[in-house]
Amino acid sequence: MPPRESTKKWKAPKGPKPIQRKNKNTIGLGRAIQSARSKENEIQVLPDGEMRFTTDKHEANWVKLRSVTQESALDEFLNTAELADKDFAADRHSNVKIIRMDAGSDSRSQGVSLSNAQKQKLNEQQRKQAANLIVPRRPAWDENMTRFQLERQEKEAFLDWRRKLATLQETNEDLLLTPFERNIEVWRQLWRVIERSDLVVQIVDARDPLLFRSRDLELYVKELHEGKQNLLLVNKADLLTRRQRIIWAKYFISRDISFTFFSAARANEILEKQNELGDEYIHKEIEEEEVTEIDGEEVDLEVLEKIQILKIDQLEKLFLSKAPKQPLHTPLPGQDPIIQIGLVGYPNVGKSSTINALVGAKKVSVSATPGKTKHFQTIRLSDRVMLCDCPGLVFPNFAYNKGELVCNGVLPIDQLRDYIGPCSLVAERIPKYFIEATYGIHIQTKSEEEGGNGIPTAQEILVAYARARGYMTQGFGAADESRASRYILKDYVNSKLLYVNPPPHMDDDSPYTKEECEQFNKELYTFDKLPQSRQEQLAEAAKGKHIQTLDLARDLSKLTFSAHIGKEGEGTEAKSVNYGGKQAALYNAAEDLDREFFKMNNVQGQLSNPFHKAQKDAGDGKKHNKKNKKGKRKALLSAE
Repeated sequence: MPPRESTKKWKAPKGPKPIQRKNKNTIGLGRAIQSARSKENEIQVLPDGEMRFTTDKHEANWVKLRSVTQESALDEFLNTAELADKDFAADRHSNVKIIRMDAGSDSRSQGVSLSNAQKQKLNEQQRKQAANLIVPRRPAWDENMTRFQLERQEKEAFLDWRRKLATLQETNEDLLLTPFERNIEVWRQLWRVIERSDLVVQIVDARDPLLFRSRDLELYVKELHEGKQNLLLVNKADLLTRRQRIIWAKYFISRDISFTFFSAARANEILEKQNELGDEYIHKEIEEEEVTEIDGEEVDLEVLEKIQILKIDQLEKLFLSKAPKQPLHTPLPGQDPIIQIGLVGYPNVGKSSTINALVGAKKVSVSATPGKTKHFQTIRLSDRVMLCDCPGLVFPNFAYNKGELVCNGVLPIDQLRDYIGPCSLVAERIPKYFIEATYGIHIQTKSEEEGGNGIPTAQEILVAYARARGYMTQGFGAADESRASRYILKDYVNSKLLYVNPPPHMDDDSPYTKEECEQFNKELYTFDKLPQSRQEQLAEAAKGKHIQTLDLARDLSKLTFSAHIGKEGEGTEAKSVNYGGKQAALYNAAEDLDREFFKMNNVQGQLSNPFHKAQKDAGDGKKHNKKNKKGKRKALLSAE
């Protein structure tokens, strides 16, 4: 018997051998970090044998000059310790807990609207503490001081300033302090601009000038030299109506504030047209309704002269007239004296755009993101005038709620977590019909039985916008309210949804009530304020309904356009077209319950049959008349 061959154990086939490929990144992240660490603590050996080393961490200039307006409790503690030049050690057994003061539920961060009485009370407290909203001063210095002595004095003064603001917020819990610049390097840029400028121009947003204005900065300018002058440049003034500019001008004149209206966007637009078309281009001023009386009082001639939106050449002449006749600083040997004009203000108020309009060419980069300019820049406007552009600075100020900071562009929208607060402010300020006309949607609000008052909530606006645009979340397909909020808030900041804050009352500086604010902005929500494409769409829809003069507040519910379907008859409410089928449709909770569960639409009174059985048709009551057809066939067969 032949020997039986031993069976080999099966093995999985081996794949191809891996090919070792050379990494194209020859440095790598680990080596980069290792190299940076070695350079920080690098030891230098001098020719005489002496060894020198440093433990200071050298950061790039863009890191030092980045704007810091919000800090966590831990970061604030570490930065304060660095400013105080204090060393500390961590103790694992210490029972210390850092608590964020804004972590709890705050009505000012939620979608809770302030009543007129609450707003009046907060405004009184803000006016009492307005003198404590100061900007940090640069301590006195001379040429004999070393760099380290000067830095030590500046840090001590800056730390003392931060302690005063912290004490102000702790002792007045009802007051909401806006985020302010916490980086001393950015404030140093402001100090240099103010010290060298003969005229300091504060650029503010025309939609809320007092929020962007720093009174203490004007006092600081006068403290440095009595000959220095201040000017308030109200930018984006083209967004205001003629009547609104008159009311603001009367307030500025009554408070002895040197101001002027300007629009950098309009000036740059005119400049581009002139460069493109040359001398053939003729600029046509926008026709505005002539206003000579406000609330029965005749407007002063001085006010009418002040409300004009200046052109570029007029603004240059105004700068020269406001600045001192002779420059305050002695020029260097061999140089001619020159007037220096400093431009300061919040980020994204239009400083760089104003400079571009004055220079006539794009000399300064412009970005939609606040804080584009990092260093102060000097730009020669002419042989006599030099412009100094300061980085955008957020000055300390008071606000009524946190949503107001987002709507004014102080806080970035893309980093926003609580979107209900600012969106509630938009819902309160912009009328429902104007939002519907702008986006072509229908906002379904709660009925009076459910506690509604006709004003949509933030959630109702966001849901309607998200449904119409098809913005749905994964899973159950709910409306993506967070995504919708970013679009709506950016439209509000960019003035597509426009709202202008009125000035305080002349007699007592009290704020306007909600009803007075609605009257102040009434002219902004008309047909001609809509985008051009939407105007054409609404005009075509109005022709179909035979409406000659279109009034948005009265006639919008009758029109059918975009995702908005109007209904015939007075008192009827429009409805909306939703994309995504029944799942994406927007229903009211109570109406949905009535329709789906109780079948209220089909209920009919009956005596003999239960309510859940459908009413029989006339005749035999069979669906599709099948029994009648069978009867006819039998009759035909029997006849044959």
